[in-house]
Amino acid sequence: MMKFGIFNSIYGDRRYKAEDFAQYFATFIGNGIFVNPSDCLQIFAAGDSMRIIVRPGKAWINGRYLVNDEDYIYELNKADTTLNRIDRIVVRCDYIERKMSVSVKSGTLSASPVAPPLKRDADAYELALADIYVAKGALTLTQGAITDQRLNRALCGLMHGVVDQVDTTTIFNQYQSWFDNYSVTKAGEFLTWQTNVTTALEQWIDAQENDFTAWRQAEEQLYYTWLEGRKNGFDTWFETIKNKLSEDAAGNLFNMIEDHKDASLPHKILFNGKVYMHGWVYNPVLNCMSSVMREVVE
Repeated sequence: MMKFGIFNSIYGDRRYKAEDFAQYFATFIGNGIFVNPSDCLQIFAAGDSMRIIVRPGKAWINGRYLVNDEDYIYELNKADTTLNRIDRIVVRCDYIERKMSVSVKSGTLSASPVAPPLKRDADAYELALADIYVAKGALTLTQGAITDQRLNRALCGLMHGVVDQVDTTTIFNQYQSWFDNYSVTKAGEFLTWQTNVTTALEQWIDAQENDFTAWRQAEEQLYYTWLEGRKNGFDTWFETIKNKLSEDAAGNLFNMIEDHKDASLPHKILFNGKVYMHGWVYNPVLNCMSSVMREVVE
């Protein structure tokens, strides 16, 4: 149904209900409390008692308003002796009773209590001002037991200017769609870049490992070749002397030294394909030492 208004009535042809005015105001005034003063409808502990104080202020709910122009005092129910509870202080717009008020919703007794839910249906609509923890056996309330919920937009919130209910769903969905597409594109580009960098790094590491392996194998081959040469040289040398040493190597070597020392021609040389013994002997004629070389005849 299409509605319009507001126009003067002529002979009763234009009649408006409170709902029409509430709907009109609700189009540009959102639900919540007024931002000024800062203690608008704030809840305070009244002192050494179970009473609370509701500070002056204003609230709007779906085009209806509430004005409290002085401190309003409530007396909470007494605390239970064994269990705790959480009471919730609300601004209530009651469509059945046709009024707005500040009231107390008493919580359920429990060892771990929770605040009672808000009523928001065709019969009433509520805003939470504060939650009050009523401990078992408590005789008084402190400010520390009061949780201010006025700035919690899900429970209350602030009426902070006209046209509080701007619908940005369409433009947001367009932005979200662009962002999602952009994110997917950039994520794909980053994944490709990351894959290329990772592949290049792995290839470089493999090349370095292969080069090192080849160098190590070459160095090991050179070492083993050198070692084999040294071993062969030792084996050849050992073959030349092993038959010259008896089981008593020290004694055999001593005998060879003594024979060499006492021999007149101790040195053996090869000259022109022949073997000669060579040494120094005394020449009585010349009265001196003379060099002598004698061919060995086998």
